[in-house]
Amino acid sequence: MFRIPTLTLISFLALLAFPPLGHTQEPPSLLTMIAQWKYPDSKMNGATLGDAATLNGAGERTVQSILYKTVLTTKDPLPKVVEYYKNKLMPPAGSKAASAEEKTAPASGRSVMFQDDSEGRPVAIHVIHVNTEKASTTLVIGRAATESETHIAWTHYLKL
Repeated sequence: MFRIPTLTLISFLALLAFPPLGHTQEPPSLLTMIAQWKYPDSKMNGATLGDAATLNGAGERTVQSILYKTVLTTKDPLPKVVEYYKNKLMPPAGSKAASAEEKTAPASGRSVMFQDDSEGRPVAIHVIHVNTEKASTTLVIGRAATESETHIAWTHYLKL
């Protein structure tokens, strides 16, 4: 009868508990990512998921990465859409409500920037940019005076 020493058996079982070297967790699906950022009752106008091609100055790949993109549209006025994202991304101090984005990326080290490039223009444009250690998200929210819908161009870059 063959006997395996206890220490060898424990070591073998410990190795089974960890993924192989180089194995990465499956990235979130396109629809899972969009759901975290989707404006309520907005319509999705196509979406893509692809290689983000993170390259250095010599054109060599440096990091495996993914780029998610879609354009959402809503009949809601632009100020209401911007306010929704401000409330989602910048909860009041002391608030215990965590947004969907905070559940996927830790709040520490996260930056959120807002820019308004609308004054004196025939189109209102707001840009929101969110950075974490492994991801960056950009929302470009715009609406021309003659348009009946607000457009939300969403792009999410994720390092694997």
